[in-house]
Amino acid sequence: MNHEIRVVAVLLAREGKEDQVEQILRACIQPSRAEAGCLAYTLHRSIDQPGQFVFFERWSSREAIDLHRQMHHYKTLSDALIDMLIDRKVLLLEEIPNSPESLSSSGIMS
Repeated sequence: MNHEIRVVAVLLAREGKEDQVEQILRACIQPSRAEAGCLAYTLHRSIDQPGQFVFFERWSSREAIDLHRQMHHYKTLSDALIDMLIDRKVLLLEEIPNSPESLSSSGIMS
């Protein structure tokens, strides 16, 4: 069974803080990618709302995410952003299997 977890984190910067927020977020990319369990860690900026930033992440397990949240660079990022964000949403997601075998073994296709 695949326990890979995907994370979508949506951050909205206060007006006038967009560039500072981007710099802080960028500083977290490389150290996060170097962590054990990190499979992907990419930062995006909204085209329509320049103060909105989105991380798309893939982690090998929930434990890897929990460890990530204890890392110095993550805590530094969180502390630095505390007064610069209007909103922050973090979704932890697991993929729903799409193969016919997985559907039949779950009782959906009988």
